[in-house]
Amino acid sequence: MPASTTKTAAPDPATDRPKRYFLLDGHSISYRAFFALPASLATTSGQVTNAVYGFTSMLIKLLAEEKPDFIAVAFDKGRPTVRLEQYADYKAGRREAPDEFRQQLGLIREVLETLRIPIVEVEGYEADDAIATLACRAAGEDIEAVIVTADRDFFQLVRPGIQVMFNRRGISDIVTYDVPAVTERFGLPPEKYLDYVALKGDTSDNIPGVPGVGEKTASKLVQDFGSVESLLERTAELKGRLRTAIEGAGHDLVRNKELARLNCDLELELDPRDCVMGEWDQDAVRRLFNSLEFRTLLERLEDVERAAKPKVEAASLDVRAAQEDELVRAIEGPGPRAAYPFFDGGIRGLAVSPGGGQAVYAPFDRMPDAVMKWLADPGSAKWVHDAKDFEAALRAGGCELAGVAFDTLLAGYLLDPAEANYPLDELCRQYLGLDVLSEVEGEDAGQLFADPSRHIGGSAAAVGLLAPVLHERVERAGLTHLLQAVEMPLSGVLGRMQAAGIRLDVEYLGEMSDSVGDQMATLEQDIYRHAGEEFNIGSPPQLAVILYEKLRLPILKRTAKGRAPSTDADVLEKLRDHHPIVDAMLRYRELSKLKSTYLDALPPLVNPKTGRIHTTYNQVGAATGRLSSVNPNLQNIPVRGELGRQIRRAFIPGADDRVLLVADYSQIELRVMAHLSGDEAMAEAFAAGKDFHAATAAKVFGVPEDQVDGAMRGRVKQINYGLPYGMNAFGLASRIGIAPDEASEFIESYFAQFPRIRDFLDRQVARASAEGFTETILGRRRYLPELQAANPRVRDMGRRMALNAPIQGGAADILKLAMIKVDETLRASSLDCVMVLTVHDELVFDVAQKDLEAAGALAKAGMERAYPLSVPVRVDLGWGRSWAEAAPAGH
Repeated sequence: MPASTTKTAAPDPATDRPKRYFLLDGHSISYRAFFALPASLATTSGQVTNAVYGFTSMLIKLLAEEKPDFIAVAFDKGRPTVRLEQYADYKAGRREAPDEFRQQLGLIREVLETLRIPIVEVEGYEADDAIATLACRAAGEDIEAVIVTADRDFFQLVRPGIQVMFNRRGISDIVTYDVPAVTERFGLPPEKYLDYVALKGDTSDNIPGVPGVGEKTASKLVQDFGSVESLLERTAELKGRLRTAIEGAGHDLVRNKELARLNCDLELELDPRDCVMGEWDQDAVRRLFNSLEFRTLLERLEDVERAAKPKVEAASLDVRAAQEDELVRAIEGPGPRAAYPFFDGGIRGLAVSPGGGQAVYAPFDRMPDAVMKWLADPGSAKWVHDAKDFEAALRAGGCELAGVAFDTLLAGYLLDPAEANYPLDELCRQYLGLDVLSEVEGEDAGQLFADPSRHIGGSAAAVGLLAPVLHERVERAGLTHLLQAVEMPLSGVLGRMQAAGIRLDVEYLGEMSDSVGDQMATLEQDIYRHAGEEFNIGSPPQLAVILYEKLRLPILKRTAKGRAPSTDADVLEKLRDHHPIVDAMLRYRELSKLKSTYLDALPPLVNPKTGRIHTTYNQVGAATGRLSSVNPNLQNIPVRGELGRQIRRAFIPGADDRVLLVADYSQIELRVMAHLSGDEAMAEAFAAGKDFHAATAAKVFGVPEDQVDGAMRGRVKQINYGLPYGMNAFGLASRIGIAPDEASEFIESYFAQFPRIRDFLDRQVARASAEGFTETILGRRRYLPELQAANPRVRDMGRRMALNAPIQGGAADILKLAMIKVDETLRASSLDCVMVLTVHDELVFDVAQKDLEAAGALAKAGMERAYPLSVPVRVDLGWGRSWAEAAPAGH
């Protein structure tokens, strides 16, 4: 006998498993993607790309997660003549594929050819037969075959060595079927699937089933009789209509079975082991993906291509305590240095790393002059983790920070903006595969009086290792400009603002606290009088007993667990007119919050050395890019109403000859929405320079602007601000007190006047659903896995975030650019003016009275010209002896 020519594939030594051969059903996957993603997913030139995007996204996910050893994609070629000879009506009546889909098949082939992935086609046969032949060959050669498809026909092939990854819906809902999974799903083993299909039929291929026989009946018949051939021989055992139907189908059942049978014996010259992905022409790949505007997919593809980075070896870490002279030597020489400070009531030490896991740390009572000079030198490149707080601490000690070339904290934030925080050790685990700090700290980790040299030195070493890795990832994500031109310069601005602080009128707050305390005492007695007894006013259960059991007020809502009647503020507001105790209770709560949150909490935050409050800005706290602050949280101070004005009166300029200047953007988020949508009618409303809400109300109601009353303006204002947050008809109805049907008509009337707003909002959700994130005008990303959630409520939340993130984030981007520009201009001028606060869309300056006019003009110009929108940007100014007095008119 001749020697055997059977080919075998050796197991993969890394996993000790047979090599795997992935066979993709090109047409069914791309067709499923076409209907899963919206047709609004298109290039700027108008080329619809939903099918090619979905197919390519699934392909890259498969390459990244499954890492196939062999791969091929099969397509139909010509008419399925073999099956048409068996049954002329095979696939008759199938809906013709839409033009938008057929136009993308060439693009899908181009993607595959560019990625050097083999394509399989056989004239006269369907792609299914080519896949079946190759899968069976592979299984016979000890190669595991995995068929990726949205076509159920392949379940008949499942056996040891052949699995089916079935795309149930969308582009991410994929289930793997092996023999037990098929048996569980259909109640039959895979080898009986053809009998099942013969009875049930297949509408997609126009294979007629038996009338009245559905999935359950077909499965039961095959279980009872074993095959359609046996069933036809034993129809006498059937009863009634079922027997009549089976006998009427007759030998068509056998034909059906053969029509559905996949051919595993095609004469193919292609061998499974020849189906390997070739090396890519990087330029060709980049050109194609850029032309299709698949930037995200290009990034994911680069992750697939790139081999896993070698992990940093713990043994290579070299972190040492040093004297000041050695620290000075460590900052000398070319190249960037990672710097990490030790904070202890000021900067009391510094660690420096040149990279490569090496670092030296030196403590000091007073920073050496050479180190101070190096930190302030813009020509000496530094890698840091949180330049903002580093800058603020240096400023407090009379030093400054310049030459920051990379900030690992900000890079981590831009790459994954959804995290709550970005500790250095977690970034090391995520991007280096090693917890550098644990390795260098060793047994000292967690000890109360541990030597700081190892932690601080290890932190510098971690920054030195992380910076190059994160720099590369930021570049690939297209976020380099956002990091270098916005976030890093902004960190310096915020650091200087934190160091500057703002003066607080402690005496005013003390007097106000006493007064509020007296008012609370009076209200407390009123509440007891109305209740007829004393009780713990701060206890919701005790208050509920008074309101609902003793005073018999109506129960409008219960607590989250549904047991106790609610005493929330919104419930009490609805009950205000039912009994005087409710009004007294609401006023008591308002005063209690004012006293505890602000009047008593703010004075202890005043720094005894500077006499000022130094709020800490959180630059990485919001996925949309907005800033927040803590100690105190200035975002919580009410913007409108007497309560907010009372608090803001306590914030005052630094001296008697100074004032506070406030520069506040007017309706910046709405202007960003008008810019992004390109809606001409909205742009005209802004261009008129009048009351925007009145101007839009005039269009919606079809009346002259001078006939718009307060109710009309109020309704349109709710829509103007609600749309970017995904407000629906029910939400509008509850806001303005009308029926949902009327609110729905109102929204439709609004969109009729501003049609491109609706188009823009629809595109936002479609793009975010496909790409997994939204982008602002500066390319800031917000990732939205919620859009792919199975829970419809979670998906709806993702939709609202997709609508809002580009608008709110765009406004945040503009404010940040404005802060950088205004700060830069002020520092270059001779004006005695310092930026001291930013809250929401406003900037607050402490300015000498003599420079007020010039500083106001400078701030207004810098903010209005920060970013060129297609609609006018307006900044309103105000000034006064307190933050409240400085509020611009109408704000």
